Amino acid sequence: MGKVMTRIGWTLADLATQLLEPHERDAVRGDLAECGASGWRALREVLGLVLRRHAALWTEWRPWLALVGVVLPLGIMLSHASRSWADGTALDISLYLRLWDWSYLQYPGWRRELLQSVGSIALSAFALSVWSWTSGYMLASVSRRTVWIAAMAFALVVFFATLGTTTVARLAHDKFAGHFYGVVLPRLFRTAFVMLPLLWGIHSRRKGVIRPMTLFVGAAIVIAVTVLKSPGLENSLVWGRGLYGHAGPDRTYGTSDDPRPLWPVALVMLWPTAYILATAMPNRLRRLDA
Repeated sequence: MGKVMTRIGWTLADLATQLLEPHERDAVRGDLAECGASGWRALREVLGLVLRRHAALWTEWRPWLALVGVVLPLGIMLSHASRSWADGTALDISLYLRLWDWSYLQYPGWRRELLQSVGSIALSAFALSVWSWTSGYMLASVSRRTVWIAAMAFALVVFFATLGTTTVARLAHDKFAGHFYGVVLPRLFRTAFVMLPLLWGIHSRRKGVIRPMTLFVGAAIVIAVTVLKSPGLENSLVWGRGLYGHAGPDRTYGTSDDPRPLWPVALVMLWPTAYILATAMPNRLRRLDA
């Protein structure tokens, strides 16, 4: 039994060394083997070293910039937007499932409404994805060695920033009392269109630098999507807390003439794109000069 426990301790210690820098792993393993440490003592030593190394990383300004400049503001807004747009998607899906009949496709008005609904859902998903991808790219650029801690913090903000709030859709419909529409679909939105693109952005930054043409085309796409979805983003923050804001001259909430006091929040969503452009272009120019 003692040998089994020792073997388990060494296995866990070996796994813990993966949290260290590659050049340190073999040295740590060799030192522990030479001093004859038991498996559980080796695990304590490795975990202590990992904690000291990661604590030292937070004495620099970059991880804090990632936390304050990306994780908190963008995570909070993506949390509200993904929940709000998932709720809108749930209403569309439930409506079409309840009323669907293939014969309706012969009517131009029905086809137009269907295409508009599908297009709106697709644009919402795409907007969440591009905002999340640029956020992940910036996290990997700024936080570097603490990027995975920043990514976990981002996930916590995305999944829990809307706790204690609701949406207009949830207030007006009992559809969200069901488990799928009320719980599963919002989590699917956040996983598929926020967290996975975020991880993809981190991977893309660690893999290499973006090509200039891709950089400019991508920036133009992000700007265009942000302009199109900025009213929905603003509404997700206001309506996401059960507030309707102020109606415009037509006295109807949610129309194009409503005042938009929160329009600057769209600029926050463009912050990672601006950072990518600002940091990538000087590097390209230096390479061309060389």
